Amino acid sequence: MSSYKTIRDHAGLVDLKNWTRFEIFGLDAAEVLDETVGCNVLDLFEGRAVNTLIPSLTGGVDAIVWIITLEHSFLMISEPEDRNAIKNALESSIAGRDVTVKDVQEEKFALVLTGPEAEGIAEQAFGDDIYSIAFSNALMISSPTVIAARIGFFGEYELHLFGDISDKERVIKQIKRAAGEQNLVTDQAAFAVMMTEMRVMSRHRDVPVSTSVFEAGLHWMVDFRKEKFRGSDALQICKGTVKNKCVLMLAEGFVADIAEQKVFIDGVEIGFVQSAYWSDSIEKVVALAYINSEFGLPGLTCMIGVENINAETISAPAFLSKSVINSLN
Repeated sequence: MSSYKTIRDHAGLVDLKNWTRFEIFGLDAAEVLDETVGCNVLDLFEGRAVNTLIPSLTGGVDAIVWIITLEHSFLMISEPEDRNAIKNALESSIAGRDVTVKDVQEEKFALVLTGPEAEGIAEQAFGDDIYSIAFSNALMISSPTVIAARIGFFGEYELHLFGDISDKERVIKQIKRAAGEQNLVTDQAAFAVMMTEMRVMSRHRDVPVSTSVFEAGLHWMVDFRKEKFRGSDALQICKGTVKNKCVLMLAEGFVADIAEQKVFIDGVEIGFVQSAYWSDSIEKVVALAYINSEFGLPGLTCMIGVENINAETISAPAFLSKSVINSLN
């Protein structure tokens, strides 16, 4: 069974060993983070998790991150491609201040248990405290000690687990026992399409360097009530110069004929496809495209590439996942 089918239909356990993990601590840690990221870090409290971004100095996106607030520190995680950008942005603000940025990728494991059956497996593995973890929250659980965080990329029940690397195999065995006969260990191969189906952006796949936070549709990650933070002046300028808008599309045909192709209406070019993937759930290609902002609404019918492939802009998510449907029943 493919990693996609495993996660969408049942549950998958994935080792995020290559994902970025920084721990930030010290008396000035909250202030430095608040100056670096878009969200209001000073409003966070222990056990809260938030999805935000690090703006570039020109109003673009240097990194997309999750921040988990711990008792005495902050844990920041992201896809591996954003590691250097995160490190550089944080280090530019720490000189002379009581803050330490520690790369804990080799010290702390990162696992994700996700899928419509994942919550039941998590309860069997760690107890019913799992049910008390709301979305965008984290809880320290014991035996062994792990940080369990409900954060989301895929539209499924999603539990991220962090702990000392010495406990990693014990945690994996505990989850495997809870899953019984089900073979839930899988890889990251399906992540790109699953994120696109939910319109969860990946900085390196989905946001071109010249694209502003507003054009990418990620301004919801920024608290503009903050007086000053990285790139804030540039963002104010970008706010009034939005020419393109990122939209989610469904298209007929093949990925190879759609990815990185131009988008047309009545023969007039209006934008381009940034990324495209085949969706087994919808049996169509899901794509993220940047088109002229005046056309950036759901329900727009257009054509893609020289093959004139039919496509339509849609609202996100592309479909309701089994986890969402189960939660409504």
